[in-house]
Amino acid sequence: MAWPIFVISLKRAMQRRAASKRALDAIGLPFTFFDAVEGAELDDAEVARVYDADLNARQYKRPLSRPEIGCYLSHHALWRRIVDNDLEGAVILEDDFETDCVLGKVVEEIGATPPSGALVKLFSRKPVLGTTVAHMTGDRRLVSPKRVPGLTLGYALDRTAAEMLLVNALPFSRPLDMDIKHWWEFGLPVLVVDPPPLRIGELGLRSHITASRLEAASQANVGGMRRFMANIRYQLDYNVQLFQARGDNRRAVRRLQEQMTSHG
Repeated sequence: MAWPIFVISLKRAMQRRAASKRALDAIGLPFTFFDAVEGAELDDAEVARVYDADLNARQYKRPLSRPEIGCYLSHHALWRRIVDNDLEGAVILEDDFETDCVLGKVVEEIGATPPSGALVKLFSRKPVLGTTVAHMTGDRRLVSPKRVPGLTLGYALDRTAAEMLLVNALPFSRPLDMDIKHWWEFGLPVLVVDPPPLRIGELGLRSHITASRLEAASQANVGGMRRFMANIRYQLDYNVQLFQARGDNRRAVRRLQEQMTSHG
């Protein structure tokens, strides 16, 4: 593999680590575990340095939980590693994925002709609607989606994309996957491999982060009706911003199509 594969996992998550190792060993992909940041162990000063609670109240629909903050910092640390170690790029996976042998071919193709300055998501819950940027083997394609799918189960990015993320990531106010959906804030186009080579594993259905979100909202006294209204406001704001960014997306798609065509 030209690009290293990192699996983000809490050091104590032995069951998840074992499942990740089995999955990647079975298809012969070398990888490295990256010890995830324990959000619960962050002190208040560190949280205040990286997480803007006031901006969160204006931009998002609920407070972030400590595990969500730790998750964001884990990915941020890997972007920093890509840049500091002058890596061409990397594949970043979270430890609740499932996959098969096609993953190796997909990441090999991405690493061989990487879309410069773009983040390539390797997972989507649903078929992706959008513009085809490039065709891949096995009837797969790289798609610029009309709406970026959620979750950061797995993605690939080159050094340029990592640099772009690092410029504006801190302090953050939303979960990482929601920040990536606001790609225009980073100037970073997002592509999706369709069909995706990753699936949510059984352990992912019992995510600690999911439970922590409700707990964080409860501790902030954000009741059900308030969460509902905040979500409506958030979705309206997001759709307006997405509409305003359509020109930037068209230009990014043309650039990437030209780049991928020239490599081909």
